[in-house]
Amino acid sequence: MMAEEALNYDDAGDAVQDEAVHARNGRRIILLILMYVLLAVAGLGLIFGIVYYVARTAASEQYREVESIAVVKPPPPTENFNFTEEFRVNTADTGEPHFIKLKLSLGFEPGNAALSAEMAQRTPQIRNIINLILMGKTKAELSSISDRLQLQEEIKASVNHILSEGQVSEVYFQEFIVN
Repeated sequence: MMAEEALNYDDAGDAVQDEAVHARNGRRIILLILMYVLLAVAGLGLIFGIVYYVARTAASEQYREVESIAVVKPPPPTENFNFTEEFRVNTADTGEPHFIKLKLSLGFEPGNAALSAEMAQRTPQIRNIINLILMGKTKAELSSISDRLQLQEEIKASVNHILSEGQVSEVYFQEFIVN
């Protein structure tokens, strides 16, 4: 009997829903829409929260890296032995030929006149060592900064091996072209 009370009949005897039923259905639709809107807002809030957390974490990691840099006094300036001629050698590449054009200086502790004189006397020998090292490299082995830093260390170690009056502390490239 209750179900019949919610229905009204029109002139033809067909059942018509009551306005209360329409209102209830309208409220359900509005509630569903509000729930979807609230879920969307909550989802966006969650996404923004995650983005904020990731950005904050990345920024703090970057700050930690900068924070770990130690401030030290710069090393004292070196005395330099400059080669008058540039180095021009072919690389060890097979197939397509490449060459290296290089100007460099060797740095050592200031005031060591004996080492300066020894390097001047051994200039042909030092040039030969550097040429041999350069000829053994391919273009690919000299393409990055780390490769060039490694080349500096290799030159320094090889030259220091023949010196008796002191040691080279730095190798400076004034010009470095690989073609």
